[in-house]
Amino acid sequence: MSRSKNPRKQYRPRPVSHHGGLVAIAMCHARGENASTLKPDQVTDLGVAYWLSFENLRAGDANEESWSCVACALNVGLVLCEKGIGAEYEQQLVAALDGAFRAKIRSAKSGNFRLDGQALREIETALQIHDQQMVIAKSWEVTAAMNTIYKRLAEGNVYQEAA
Repeated sequence: MSRSKNPRKQYRPRPVSHHGGLVAIAMCHARGENASTLKPDQVTDLGVAYWLSFENLRAGDANEESWSCVACALNVGLVLCEKGIGAEYEQQLVAALDGAFRAKIRSAKSGNFRLDGQALREIETALQIHDQQMVIAKSWEVTAAMNTIYKRLAEGNVYQEAA
């Protein structure tokens, strides 16, 4: 008795989307990690970096790296405010950035990064706001904020000392 085999179906590839698979990728991101908030350990790691840098500024032991870390956190916070995450705190972040810029100007003359009393208070408040933003912001929103900062830097849209 011989068995009759069913002939195999011929392979026919599915037609390629006009979008090159971007819709599928976007859907994966929308339901994946990019659509979720940062994990608690990520929030902690970020916070440790800028809070330690802030403590260096407070103690007068800061270098440009510490100043830059704090300035970056303040810039991320400002962009998130502009995008609607804590929008009511935008003026506090602008004031904190003003204080950080004053320290940057002084460092060019003195060689060290020190904050004045007003800047200490404003930056501490702004970093507390930033902490809360990091808890509620989605991963893609934080990434978009960083990309906005990079774009502004490339365009020369940065604080500059008045002539």
